[in-house]
Amino acid sequence: MNFHNMKKITIVFSLFILPLLTMGQKQVTFLSADSLLITADQYIAGKDLPYIVFFHQAGSSRGEYKHIAPRFLKMGYNALSVDLRAGKESNYIQNQTAARAIEEYKVREMLDAQQDIRAAVNYALEISNNKPLVIFGSSYSASLVLEEASNDSLISAVIAFSPGEYFRGHSVKDSIEGLSIPYFVAGSQREKTYITELLSLTDSPRGTIFIPEDGSGKHGASALWRTNKNSSEYWLALVMFVKSLNNK
Repeated sequence: MNFHNMKKITIVFSLFILPLLTMGQKQVTFLSADSLLITADQYIAGKDLPYIVFFHQAGSSRGEYKHIAPRFLKMGYNALSVDLRAGKESNYIQNQTAARAIEEYKVREMLDAQQDIRAAVNYALEISNNKPLVIFGSSYSASLVLEEASNDSLISAVIAFSPGEYFRGHSVKDSIEGLSIPYFVAGSQREKTYITELLSLTDSPRGTIFIPEDGSGKHGASALWRTNKNSSEYWLALVMFVKSLNNK
């Protein structure tokens, strides 16, 4: 190999490979309460930073946060993006946890994913030495993270995109009564009324409900994707909320 070819390889490595290594992204696994192995993508910005843990919507996977999670590294967080048992695929990334659940004949209803969320929270607390963490949900998992935040004192804030009453015979509104930690809940314009009703029994002085004004918006965390014309509006409100957490 001549010098010029080696130089080209070095430049490519520096521009593309080193940033990936710096980001510290890797795949990790841990067990849910019923021994189902859960897959997650871990993003490490610094060993002493707190974690934000991401959960996807129905029919989706950890790939839902492929372009979202890295932005939180710049805001002072490590991140964990989790495959729940109720899901399939997003951004060409298959849901490995859901595939295992099918193979092992595990229960796979959306409400059954609560144990996966709890396992992910426990895992994040363990690897961060119990630093208070932020949890982030999308659609059905948005409802589940609001419930989890109501029950765990080590969760410092919760972000929920398009939560709702998705579970038959189970009231999310009643489950999150008295929720007092900071929350950011976002939705589309058509979701505004029932999101407001869902949160009517909460008791957080730092709770934020965000509905876009420049367009109809979009359901779930995909509201933050570049393909959503309102994404910058969502991002601006979300970044302001995250900064308020860091400045408390």
